[in-house]
Amino acid sequence: MGAVNQLLSKDNVEVRRGRVDIHRDQAIVERFNRTLADRLFGHQYGVEMRLPEGQRSAEWGARLPAVVSALNNEVTWLTGKKPAKAIKEKLFQLNPQLLILDRLV
Repeated sequence: MGAVNQLLSKDNVEVRRGRVDIHRDQAIVERFNRTLADRLFGHQYGVEMRLPEGQRSAEWGARLPAVVSALNNEVTWLTGKKPAKAIKEKLFQLNPQLLILDRLV
């Protein structure tokens, strides 16, 4: 067992992988990653514009915990719940509007 797997096992973290060729399984994670990047790097680019040419900012690392916490405590359109609450539930319903839109596409 590798070092990462040992660390995950120690903290009781379960890794779940999406099914091959089913993009919908990955959609929630991909959207979260996009929103996370928008919030982190939009601010960082503004900071870097004020730095001398060639210097880079690593401020995103310091901001990461606060941004993730904020995202986890905002109600999402997909579930109608805060991710922090939805993560604790084993099963929950998706937003009914999403199911209607999914059939139209």
